[in-house]
Amino acid sequence: MSEEEDGLMLNFSTEPVAGTVSKRKVGKVTGGSWKDRRRAQLVSQGRGRNTKRNISDVNGIPVNQKKTQDVEEKLGSSEDSVKLGKDKKRVGNVNSLGPSSKKIRFQEQSGQNGGKNNTYVSSLFTSNTEIVHKKEEESEVQILAPSNAPLVDATTFDGLGVEKTLAQHLTNHLNFAKPTKIQRSVLPRLLLRERDLFIQSQTGSGKTLAFVLPIFQKLMEITDLNRTTGLFAVILTPTRELASQIHSVLETLTRCCHRIVPGIVIGGEKKKAEKARLRKGVNILVATPGRLADHIENTETLNLSQVRYLVLDEGDRLMELGFEETILKILTKISNESNILATTKLFPNLPKKRVNVLCSATIKSDVKKLGEISLQDAELVTNASSNEEENVVEFHNETAISAPDQLLQQVLIVSPKLRLVSLAAILRNITRKGQPGSRTMVFFSCSDSVDFHFSTFTKRGKKFKKIKVQNEDSEDFEEKIVYENADESSTVVTSPLLGGESTIIFKLHGSLNQMIRTSTLSHFTKAQTKNTHVILFCTDVASRGLDLPHISTVVEYDPPFSVDDHLHRVGRTARAGKAGTSLLFLLPGLEEAYAEYIKPYHPSGLKFTPYEDILKEGFGSENSDDTEDKKRKQKKREDWDTEATTWHLDVERWLLEDPIAHDKAVQGFSSHIRAYATHLASERSIFNVKTLHLGHLAKSFGLRETPKNLGKYSGNDSKQKDGSDGGKKKEDPRQKMLRMASQALKSQSSEFNFM
Repeated sequence: MSEEEDGLMLNFSTEPVAGTVSKRKVGKVTGGSWKDRRRAQLVSQGRGRNTKRNISDVNGIPVNQKKTQDVEEKLGSSEDSVKLGKDKKRVGNVNSLGPSSKKIRFQEQSGQNGGKNNTYVSSLFTSNTEIVHKKEEESEVQILAPSNAPLVDATTFDGLGVEKTLAQHLTNHLNFAKPTKIQRSVLPRLLLRERDLFIQSQTGSGKTLAFVLPIFQKLMEITDLNRTTGLFAVILTPTRELASQIHSVLETLTRCCHRIVPGIVIGGEKKKAEKARLRKGVNILVATPGRLADHIENTETLNLSQVRYLVLDEGDRLMELGFEETILKILTKISNESNILATTKLFPNLPKKRVNVLCSATIKSDVKKLGEISLQDAELVTNASSNEEENVVEFHNETAISAPDQLLQQVLIVSPKLRLVSLAAILRNITRKGQPGSRTMVFFSCSDSVDFHFSTFTKRGKKFKKIKVQNEDSEDFEEKIVYENADESSTVVTSPLLGGESTIIFKLHGSLNQMIRTSTLSHFTKAQTKNTHVILFCTDVASRGLDLPHISTVVEYDPPFSVDDHLHRVGRTARAGKAGTSLLFLLPGLEEAYAEYIKPYHPSGLKFTPYEDILKEGFGSENSDDTEDKKRKQKKREDWDTEATTWHLDVERWLLEDPIAHDKAVQGFSSHIRAYATHLASERSIFNVKTLHLGHLAKSFGLRETPKNLGKYSGNDSKQKDGSDGGKKKEDPRQKMLRMASQALKSQSSEFNFM
């Protein structure tokens, strides 16, 4: 013993503590199989399967059974629950149902290699950028009177020159009792004048009916009109969905005049069937530019010599998608084949020259270019235009419309890691409090992101179909809904995470084939929402021109690529004078400046909502009335962060166990980064892909891998089959992802998962 240790007395207790079992000395076990030797060894240590063990702490003191029950209740009845302390590591025992349907027990803790398969487990509520809530601006929110509502004065469709039979059909069958402001401005001009028009109006103001009604009425005045008389009007739209909607409006009008035959040609449909339709003859043709140009070249029976009206709807979007050259080709072909002068006496009620109509929300440089090649001496028509004055279009004034006055625009500034759980809380709140018959739209930046979030929120959901079943009491058949297990091709699935069969989620994006897109949109529009809430996960393919009924809330989960896209997205709600709410997700930091950027376009102002309030309401309350449940409700309200974390961890574990779902998450994350890089150059200071925290953003896709590991999925490996890298220097995964984003920005392909 050294001098320093001299006098040091060690006091070891040699008596066993009550309630503990002393370790037995175990000899070496030999013979038999490995399992037999292991079982014998455990039995010799008093650790056999049937051996009862006392629950005690590290000091050997028995733990109170009541305390044990309290802890278990706090953790929740589910074995997947994880109690997270404010200053302690998150640890939990989990029974997860893996692909082999066997329960696998594993223990997780936060940090590197703390999760299953040595994954990194990070906390939702730590290392987040501090957010300064702008509560002082909430007082600026003042909901104004509707700006796109039907007129309340004595103005009627009859008074604007609409034929009596057509006006009665609008009122009695289509429930259009009064015209809107833009209809009041456009109808007399197209009915009485032969001048090109530039129509600029808010979304949801009835613009489609404004240019369709005059064309339809002019054709009604031709007494001997039939489908073979000729093609008199062409309407071009940027998307197939908008074309289908305008065609359906025309079909509803034909119920009061069956002689008029509308037609439609769009991409994704069978060209053979479209050729047969054109061969039989149509009077009004709705088309997308690419498909119409194809038929002009390859369909000999398409006769454009009598076209009197040419409408370019959503002109700004037509230019954004690169249709300028195609439209110029169509305009040139129509002008070259025109034979209007030879038939003016045969059709005296029709214009003596072709009338061109351009509809656009903004007058920008690209729209100016489209206007210069399509319009001649055009008149600008807005909501405020009177029937007496004539305003000449001045393309040098880059004016833009605003959102509907009655729209409530909320802004949610939330850290990247909390995006997914915040979306879940919002949808929970909407479905819990939503009015019967209401619908919600959630916009994403790319189709891969739509696929991932759709799979997440419809996990273990059911697809359904309607079948006819004969009534037992009578011979009549009645419709019955049958639920089946959903598969990868399903686009309409119930959501157990948001309310089971009472909540139905649809998905829509441009990567789906045309038949599925048309069917999904039709089912969403006609869905019976008496006792259910309907949600649509979509890209900007559903943002333009579509008149979808009963949209009460629009959620912009990914920020729009331009202000125009933002106005069109929020324009799906607050239509025709009805109230509506829109909620925009933004990241803390640079993106917060986007709120000031869009503020001038919202007459009612912006309302900043703290994400904590959303999470508390979504994960900290239940619908309950009795006393016992009220206590539990209060307990959950206090533990909302635990409930939110548990929900998110369930998603992460599900991805670890389901390879298909995991691949969707990786693909969704990679496509989201590439899409983020395609924001306009003028907004690059707000949306800069280089400032993104890729690790935190990956967390919002339920991924535990670091961006370095995720880089493996973003492209083909450079390694050769023999394991060598071919002499090439390995590229940093983050730089690789940024390079791919830059390539996507340069390509600007219209089908790059944006439609």
